[in-house]
Amino acid sequence: MNKKTQGAREAAAQVLRRVWHDQAFAAAALSVVLSDESRVMDARDRGLTTELVYGVLRTQGFLRRALEKHAQHIPDADDIYPHLLLAVYQLYFLDRIPARAAVNEAVDAVGRSRTPGKKSFANAVLRKVARDAEEPVTLSEAILASSPSWLRKRMMKAIGDESMRDLMASGRAFEPTLRFVEAEALPPWLETNCSSIPGVPSAYRYHAGGDPRRHPEYSSGQFILQELGAQLVAHALGAGPGESVFDVCAGRGQKTSLLARQVGASGQVVATDLYEQKVKSLTDELARLGLSAQAKVHDWTDSALVEWEGRFDRVLVDAPCTGVGTLRRRPEILRRLESTDPGRMGTLQQEILRNAASLVRPGGILVFATCSVLQEEGEEVVEQFLATQAGRFHLADADGELIPPLSKKPPVFRLLPHVDGSDGYFVARFQRSVDELAS
Repeated sequence: MNKKTQGAREAAAQVLRRVWHDQAFAAAALSVVLSDESRVMDARDRGLTTELVYGVLRTQGFLRRALEKHAQHIPDADDIYPHLLLAVYQLYFLDRIPARAAVNEAVDAVGRSRTPGKKSFANAVLRKVARDAEEPVTLSEAILASSPSWLRKRMMKAIGDESMRDLMASGRAFEPTLRFVEAEALPPWLETNCSSIPGVPSAYRYHAGGDPRRHPEYSSGQFILQELGAQLVAHALGAGPGESVFDVCAGRGQKTSLLARQVGASGQVVATDLYEQKVKSLTDELARLGLSAQAKVHDWTDSALVEWEGRFDRVLVDAPCTGVGTLRRRPEILRRLESTDPGRMGTLQQEILRNAASLVRPGGILVFATCSVLQEEGEEVVEQFLATQAGRFHLADADGELIPPLSKKPPVFRLLPHVDGSDGYFVARFQRSVDELAS
């Protein structure tokens, strides 16, 4: 038995259990397992573990059907099910692991499980699947076959077939994006481990593998991990020195930190989130980066904040959403989505946007964004918002004030992986009218 492959498989199975049983995000669960010092794993082991986790999550529906072809009942016990799916994934999509080894390792793992009597079952079924896998299936085909048909149809309607396939089924490896807080003090490892992203200030792709937070510059507050699309959404606000900015759905503060950097010491940043723990994380993150903002807990579906009405130059609403634009990094979302979720989230987004709009001063800018590409969480929200505003807000061009990747974007646009190198986002830019005449 190949101990390297076995170690990667066991680590991958542990991550999958956490994703399926504890509803954990794959990236977070994977980070915990790969940083476990009790595991002896080199770079190759880590790479294989990551590939197995994301591969199984992306193709779970296809893998299960491959098993069900030869068995009426598939054991779903936490200590068996992951090993069955990992074996099927290896048989179909990892040519570098011999079929015999993939089957034997899975059978041995099932034999070590707490559920007796399944070793012979696993052996018989997986050997039949191994014969099926001699007929090639592309990874893209398996990913699409594992996704809900309703989601494919709605994504095709919103962004077209090519973009839908790229966002859902490219299987493209994800490289972290770093943003440096102080562009004047860049570490020496940047030149060999990273490449700059054209037109995006202080943004770099990290190519070295592993967790870039292991570098001492992270703990000293010199850089932050921030997905490129999230950076571009913050840049879409166009904040500048001395301005007042409100980050409505701030989360853990990644965009807040960029906005605080942009407005500088002479500006003002206020950030809110629904959850107290996120606000605490936001405050801690700003402290790590040597930045500051006023932060508080607030539910924007309940009410506006009267004391701050009409006081802000720019307001960002990066609203909670289904997250389908992040599928390349979070394939576990596919398993959790229901067909009613986009409409439900769109209604929530409309409530937040209407209340948050009260913060914008006359002539100020309001940006609405979601990490979704669906129309229910995009155009339909914009349409409903404008219908309720009686001429107070209109869609606004950037007028050359944005960074190059955004300067030619229209007031309503999407970010897409194959076009912008980011997650999928919907973005709309509004301006509050100076003369607010009722229509």
